[in-house]
Amino acid sequence: MLLNRDRANEIMDREGLDALIAVTPNNVVYMSDYDTDFIYDVPWLACAILPRSPDIAPCLITTEIEAVVLHERPTWMPDLRLYYFGIYGGVLKVHTFAKDVEFTKEEQAMRRMVDDVEKNHYVGVFETAVKALQDMGLTKAKLGFDDTRFADVLGEPLKDATITDATNLLFEIRMVKTPDEIEILRTSAQKNEKAMKKAFAAIHEGGTWGDVVIAYEVGVAEQGGRVLAAFNGAGRKSAGAGRVFKDYPIAKGDQVCFDSMMRWRRYMGDCQRTVVLGEPSEKMETYWKGFKAGAEACYGSMRPGLSTGDLRNQAIETVRKNGCPPFELAFIHGIGLDHIEVPFIAGGTLGDFPIEENMVLNMDFELHEVGWGGMFFEESMLITKNGAERLYTLPRDLIRL
Repeated sequence: MLLNRDRANEIMDREGLDALIAVTPNNVVYMSDYDTDFIYDVPWLACAILPRSPDIAPCLITTEIEAVVLHERPTWMPDLRLYYFGIYGGVLKVHTFAKDVEFTKEEQAMRRMVDDVEKNHYVGVFETAVKALQDMGLTKAKLGFDDTRFADVLGEPLKDATITDATNLLFEIRMVKTPDEIEILRTSAQKNEKAMKKAFAAIHEGGTWGDVVIAYEVGVAEQGGRVLAAFNGAGRKSAGAGRVFKDYPIAKGDQVCFDSMMRWRRYMGDCQRTVVLGEPSEKMETYWKGFKAGAEACYGSMRPGLSTGDLRNQAIETVRKNGCPPFELAFIHGIGLDHIEVPFIAGGTLGDFPIEENMVLNMDFELHEVGWGGMFFEESMLITKNGAERLYTLPRDLIRL
């Protein structure tokens, strides 16, 4: 199961919440184990309700369109409610059933699902969510929503409820991973590493950064993953976050900087490396000496109880002292269903937080020196009881081709 139920209960107790209600796709996937591309296409298509009381069954609400997906990848939530998708003043009924045939067990199960929808005849997620909360006895409870606008739309039936924003609470819950999440993240890292190696192999004199990006994207597809982003660039075009200039011709001595991000089963693979084609310049060697010292010191220090803010300060001081005085950009973030997971995200602010066992953390080391180029290093670490475990096996060094 993806959900860290014990941690969710602890945080609900701390905040005095009677239930968590998720409608944003990643949180629905996390809370319910229900994964479908459709929820990433239509806003508020699904809703997952996690009551604090063990006497109230957790509930997943989604559309009848998803009956096949739910049969193939069922949710652990025992209260499953399907609704008809409203359209043009009516309803969108997707499934029909052939006559005079013998259904398979799978088809029989789907038929029962669809019959339940017809019997209840809920239209839309709002009507279905209101009925679920009424049946659960939660209409006067303290409810944490990951999108409080959804609560506003439910309106009058929740007039006696206390509504609170649980966006950051869910990030906080998700930061400490379950064994199932750790295994997915481990696999995602392995697949990302293979795709990156394919991109490294595409680097040659006269080739372009665009060629390298395509090689990475093809490598991700071959691993069964999905590309989130392929940053950053080559030579002087490697400075500046998220460069889109792909026609740059790679020359001998150029650094090629990677910030490679992909998803496997929705979970992130995120890794950075710097590659040099041919012999690095003296400046590149000097800067890399600082980067390597900082990466080895800070990644080697990760363990429960440390502050990410303290590690960031250590990184900046170490990199500057060992050969790269202009270094500024270092920060630590969790990864999982989102690229950046920290206990508080709002308005471009990333909060400091204490490191805990079973977090999966990345520390970004980036230099963007306009007029010269970039330098990048980052990988994922599983925080263990007394230290940390690498999820990548790429060398912690300047990669020389």
